[in-house]
Amino acid sequence: MGYSKKVYKAVAHGDMKKLGVRLGAVCIDANIPVQVVAKWTGTTRQGVYYWFFGQTDVAEEKRPRIEQIMRVLLRAIKDGRLPAKSLEKAMEVIKQYKEAA
Repeated sequence: MGYSKKVYKAVAHGDMKKLGVRLGAVCIDANIPVQVVAKWTGTTRQGVYYWFFGQTDVAEEKRPRIEQIMRVLLRAIKDGRLPAKSLEKAMEVIKQYKEAA
C-alpha cells in the first residue's frame, strides 16, 4: 500500500477547499488505496485521482457519501486504528466504524 510521490505532492499542494483534495489527504493519512475509494463511491480509479489532484470537483450527488467516508476515516485515525499494517486490517477497522455509525 502507499501512494506515489506525485500523488503526495499534488495533494500537499492542492486546494484544500476542494472536497476531493481533502479526501486525498485523509486517504493518504489512513493509507487507504484509490481502488478502495473508487469502489466505495462508484467512481473509476482515474476519477478518484482527478479529485485528489483537484482537477475535477466531486459531483453533488456523491458529496454526502464522500463526507461520510471522511468522517469514518478521520475517527479511526484519531483513535489510532488507522493506518493499519495491511489493507485487510484497515478494512476490518473501517467496517467496525461504519457499523457503529
